[in-house]
Amino acid sequence: MKVGVVVVTHGQLAAELAGETISKTIYTAINRQRTLFLWPVTLPPPDGRDLAWWRSERDAAELAMGQWVRVKANLSLGANEIATARGVVPDPEWPNLSFQEMIRIAFRTLIIDRPDHPVIKRLRGLE
Repeated sequence: MKVGVVVVTHGQLAAELAGETISKTIYTAINRQRTLFLWPVTLPPPDGRDLAWWRSERDAAELAMGQWVRVKANLSLGANEIATARGVVPDPEWPNLSFQEMIRIAFRTLIIDRPDHPVIKRLRGLE
């Protein structure tokens, strides 16, 4: 897969949901079959308790911005194994979609975009 990086934040909502969320960077990625997907990769948490799984995903995403990579879970290792393409592989053909269009397609009605969203109300015991 190859990735391009975009960080999405919702300042006020992120502050209101502190302790209820995990911060992630959403990478736009594409595989060799030309399947586009969004890859949420966990950022190091504020408490410093970073997991090897998360670190290896961040390493893979960083590598994938410049070359094709394969990510494979290794339970014995407790992290992902990262392999880079050995041969010459052509650059991907990215579809003509904006990041906002990708988010809309991927998450549809699952986007929490306002303080009175039903999910926030349930978390606060208001519904």
